[in-house]
Amino acid sequence: MSNMSSAGLTSLVSCLTLLCLSPASAAPTVALPPFIITGRIIDARGAGLQSAEVRVRKGETLLARGNVGSFDADTSANYALAVPMSNADIPTAASTGDALTLEIDAGADTYSDTNLTITAANPGRTLKLNIRAASCTNPYGVSDAYLNDIRLYVDACGIDGFFDADGNYRPNADFDGDGVSNFSEYLAGTDPFDPDDAGLRILSWRSVEDNPDVMEATCLPGPYRSYAAERAATSAPQFELVPHQLSPEANAVRKNYLNTGNEDPEVRAIYLYKEGSSSLYRLRLE
Repeated sequence: MSNMSSAGLTSLVSCLTLLCLSPASAAPTVALPPFIITGRIIDARGAGLQSAEVRVRKGETLLARGNVGSFDADTSANYALAVPMSNADIPTAASTGDALTLEIDAGADTYSDTNLTITAANPGRTLKLNIRAASCTNPYGVSDAYLNDIRLYVDACGIDGFFDADGNYRPNADFDGDGVSNFSEYLAGTDPFDPDDAGLRILSWRSVEDNPDVMEATCLPGPYRSYAAERAATSAPQFELVPHQLSPEANAVRKNYLNTGNEDPEVRAIYLYKEGSSSLYRLRLE
């Protein structure tokens, strides 16, 4: 996986605010260089999709669209989208830090793992994002090929308990007892039969030396995935999303999601502001 880097005021208040601003005080909206998203989209067997459309949305607004192009083993990318960027928060362009949704539409086919949340990077930056889009006609959200391979493996090895008594997949069960559900292991690309292959553990947790209010968490994330950090008080463990930073500096940009793309497996560090003397933290697959 190589480095790679997704309120209202009343109309009366809005009108009053506008009346108080002189034209000279309002900063002009400026179009900035686009944010490029590119990579390869493949199916469950590793073959490139040939007839899909890729789209990027900000909320319900379509910002960019394009078609998947030709693909072979030596092609570094078979899609590329240029997302318009702006210095102001406007519906028709993204601003740094916005949560965007990347969609894949392959016509009549249904695909799993294809609506991804992406955090817009700085204007002019390129995000390399490889995606495995697999046919999904089952109700569980896993690819048909994956489910078929699991059934063959379970039958061949005589494994009991992975499927329920009626032969149904159990996405919320944790067959190998590693604290990660069968479905989360599917999303992370880890082995649901191996408790040592969870891929979602926080490996270490410590205060930053020069800033004790910031905590450093290290983890080993899976490929092509989006993670969110969550926090809960130990007295009432109801987890809520908390922004993280990729560096410990107090003025670092805070993000809601850690997108891994096609990075090679490596330990990553994220930084969070500590809250309270006793809290629980975890990573969640989006």
